[in-house]
Amino acid sequence: MKRLLAIVAAMVLWGTSAEAQNIILGEKVPDSKIRSWLMDLQPDAADYTCILFHNSKSPQCKRHLPKIKQMVNNYGSKLNLIIVTKEDYSKAGVSLTEHLDDRIGVAFDDGGRTFIAYGVKFIPFCVIYDKKGYALWCGHAGSFTKEIFDRILTYKRK
Repeated sequence: MKRLLAIVAAMVLWGTSAEAQNIILGEKVPDSKIRSWLMDLQPDAADYTCILFHNSKSPQCKRHLPKIKQMVNNYGSKLNLIIVTKEDYSKAGVSLTEHLDDRIGVAFDDGGRTFIAYGVKFIPFCVIYDKKGYALWCGHAGSFTKEIFDRILTYKRK
């Protein structure tokens, strides 16, 4: 009962719903099935990771990626970003190369297996997890704000 109340409180506190996805807040995120990394560059380790499911042709993805990227830059080594796409390296690589840096990497999904494991039903879909792999927030990338991440930073796992 306490666990149920904690999950409900977390969803209200963070103003998001995870019902359409395979993510359960407070539980381990699924393993990613990455085929390759753009230019073989993986992001540096951080306390928290934002995995962003993305398509370079999507207007919503194009609109929200710069905002997420700015948050990564603002929080320094506390937050990194993994952009996951099902697109071919030759198609997405050109448009996503500009986003690469020490804390941002682009991962090419292995046949959509990461999208499936996470149960992604829409893009841009975002999951925030800690360095132990526990999901702390998920939802539409447009809903991920500084206020939400500040709450994550002050949240203490029991």
